Amino acid sequence: MTGAFRGAYNRPMPQSDADKISADLELAGRMAGGDGAAWETFVEKFTDWVLYKAKEWCVGHCPYSSGEWFCGLTSLALQRQGKRPASTLPECDEGLDTYIWIFEQLRRRVAKYSGKNGCALSTFVWTILNSRELYIDWLRWKYGRIF
Repeated sequence: MTGAFRGAYNRPMPQSDADKISADLELAGRMAGGDGAAWETFVEKFTDWVLYKAKEWCVGHCPYSSGEWFCGLTSLALQRQGKRPASTLPECDEGLDTYIWIFEQLRRRVAKYSGKNGCALSTFVWTILNSRELYIDWLRWKYGRIF
């Protein structure tokens, strides 16, 4: 067998951890340099996680009744699956504001990504998304400095 052999079903060979970290560092560096294509790649890669986190936070803080409004986060999630929301209710965009805010925070924080100790960009992002610090920053952004 040659190095070009891709295995059963013609799957690509898995990248080594060092290759993944190198690719992650390149993406983070390009984002820090203002590369729009890198930003789009990042958003596409992590948007499902950000949608999940935005929805998790917004559920307990949404001021709108679910019978009168349709959640914009749900709408976006459905669109990503190629579906259209069946609801005729007006969309609430409070959750989408949170979605955008989270990505703004990630953009700023990913500039500090270094791949230290073999940490993948996905691990770095997941850690940020699940940090108490980010949640408290969101509460302060949403409600002011009362938190």
